[in-house]
Amino acid sequence: DYYPSSKAQGGAAKNWDKIVGELPEEKPEGEEALNSFFQQIYGKGSDEVRRAMNKSFQESGGTVLSTNWGDVGSKTVEGTPPSGLEMKKWSDLAK
Repeated sequence: DYYPSSKAQGGAAKNWDKIVGELPEEKPEGEEALNSFFQQIYGKGSDEVRRAMNKSFQESGGTVLSTNWGDVGSKTVEGTPPSGLEMKKWSDLAK
C-alpha cells in the first residue's frame, strides 16, 4: 500500500510495507531468549510435559524445571540452589 504522506515531500511514493518487510527480524537474546524457549516447550508440549514443568518448578522453588513426568510425578522435587547460596523454604521466611 502507498500512504498519502509518502508524497508530501514531493518525492515518489514509498511502499512502506515493502520497506518494513526488508528489515531484519530481531532475535531475542539472554533471558528473553531463554523465556521464549521455555514458552515454546510448554506451549507445544503434551499435558504430561506441562504438568511436569509446573510441578517441578513449584516444588523446587523455581530452581528445577523438568519435562519428564515419569521422574517428577511420583516424588517431591527438591530444590537445588546455585553454588554459594543456600535453599530456604517460603514457610521459613515468615518466622
